[in-house]
Amino acid sequence: MSIRIDYTQIAAKLDYAALEKKLAQLAEREPPKTRKSAADVLEPLRERLLALHRSGWKSRQLVSELKAVGIPIGPARLRECLNRWTTGGNGAARKRTAQRGKNTVTQSPPAATASRPATSKGATDAGQPALRLTGH
Repeated sequence: MSIRIDYTQIAAKLDYAALEKKLAQLAEREPPKTRKSAADVLEPLRERLLALHRSGWKSRQLVSELKAVGIPIGPARLRECLNRWTTGGNGAARKRTAQRGKNTVTQSPPAATASRPATSKGATDAGQPALRLTGH
């Protein structure tokens, strides 16, 4: 069973001036980062890796060189970092477009109707695709 906390007593004992000073000091600093990602580790090498990639080095080749010096990274992760650095984004736009892709317009042949003669060219035969909306 949990112990009930008496916030009235805590408020009476609390030194709000000292707490405000501590929070102001925290606001001036960068928040601590507990885990580094592959991009964080490779950030100091960013321009060099981009230059090597532009000059024709494959991500597989770069990965084998990075692994040789002790950086365990896979080709897919390195490609992701290179693409992010090249486009200047963080991948959020790609995620949004992937989500939006679920409700996109798809092409499909039109349904046969009685008002259209069978010998005339339909919209798909004339080079213009028919559009149909799909749901989730």
